[in-house]
Amino acid sequence: MSQTTKLIVGVIIAVVVVVAGYSVIKGPSAPEETGPIQIGFIGPLTGDAVTYGEPVSNAIKLAVDEVNKSGGVNGRMIEVIYEDGKCSGKDAVNAAQKLVNVDKVKIIISLCSGETLSILPITEPADVLVLSPLASSPDLTGAGDFFFRNNPSDADGGKVLAELISKKYKRVAIISEQTDYAQALSRVFVKSFESLGGEVVANENFAPETSDFRSMLTKIKEENPEIILINPQTEIAGGTIVKQIKELGITVPLYGTIAMAGSKALEIAGTNAEGMLLVDAPGLSPNNPKAVKFLENYKAKYGEPTLEFYLGAAYDDIFILAQSISKVGTDTEKLRDYLNEMINYNGVIGTYEFDKNGDLAGIEYVVKKIQDGKAVEVK
Repeated sequence: MSQTTKLIVGVIIAVVVVVAGYSVIKGPSAPEETGPIQIGFIGPLTGDAVTYGEPVSNAIKLAVDEVNKSGGVNGRMIEVIYEDGKCSGKDAVNAAQKLVNVDKVKIIISLCSGETLSILPITEPADVLVLSPLASSPDLTGAGDFFFRNNPSDADGGKVLAELISKKYKRVAIISEQTDYAQALSRVFVKSFESLGGEVVANENFAPETSDFRSMLTKIKEENPEIILINPQTEIAGGTIVKQIKELGITVPLYGTIAMAGSKALEIAGTNAEGMLLVDAPGLSPNNPKAVKFLENYKAKYGEPTLEFYLGAAYDDIFILAQSISKVGTDTEKLRDYLNEMINYNGVIGTYEFDKNGDLAGIEYVVKKIQDGKAVEVK
C-alpha cells in the first residue's frame, strides 16, 4: 500500500471513529412523529347548553376538514376526540381524565367556564395545552401557564354592563344561573354597579335546568326595580325568563348577558325581547374576508349560525393550533411559548393576540340591542 493510500485510509478511519463517538454521546435521534395529531374537545353535547355546544363543535369540524383537505399539518391529519362535558364541572373532570390519561392527548379545546375551571387542575400538571373559544369567567385569568382563550373576560363584560346601566338607572334586580360563568359575571357586575352609586335591590339565583321562574320574578317585582338584568348560562333559560317576565305583567326595561343573543333564546322570548340591551362579543365583520368565507361555508354545511363570534373563535382555534404546530411541533412547552409570543393573529373574529395571562387582547365587548329578533350592535 502506498504512503498516500495509507494516509487516505487513516483519515477515513478517523472520521468514522469521530462520527460514531458523536452518535454514542448524542444518543439515537428522536423518532419522527407520525399519525394523526389528536386534540380533545370538552363541551356540552347534551342538555340545555347544547344550543351552543353543538354549533361550536360544528365550527371545529369545519376547520378540521379544511386543514386536513389542504394536507394537514406537516403532513399529519388532525383528529378531534369529542367528549360531552355537559357544561358541568363533574362531567368535564371525567372527560379530561379520559382524554389525558387514556387517550394521551396533549391539547384540549374546552368550552364552558365551569368545565374549563374544573379541568385545569388535571391538565396543568400534565403540561396539556387548553384553548377555549367560549369560557369567559374572570376566575380563569392567570389560572394556568398552558391556558389560552380567544373570548373576552367577564371581568370586562360585567364592568361594561355596570357602566351602561348606571348611566340611566340606580335600582337594579338581577337573576342569575348557578354556574361558574353566571355567578362570576354577577359578582363583577354587582361590585362595579355599587361602586358607581347603584343599588341591587334583588339578586335571585336559580339552579341549572330550572324552567319555572315565576316565584323569583314575583319577588323581584315586589322590590320595584327600575330594570332587570337577566344573566343565564343557557339560551333556553334566558328566553324562558323573558317570556315569563312579560306573562307576569312586569314592564321594566330588560338587560341581558351573552346567552340572550343566541337564536334559541330569542326564539323562545319572541317579541318580548324587543328592545333589550345586552353586552356581548362583537359580530363578525363583513369587511373581513375570512369571516365572510367562514359564514358562507358554515351555512352551506350546517345551516344558519348562532352566536357567530364564538363559532368563529372555535374555528380560529384550530387554525391557530395548525399554525403553531407547523412552526414548533407538538411539544406543548414550545406551543405555549409560541402562543405567548404570537402577535396580530388575523382570524375570523378579527386581529388579536394573547396577553401575559392567556386572555384575549385586541377585541372587546360591545353593546347590542334586540331588533326584529336579532342582536344588533349599537354604534
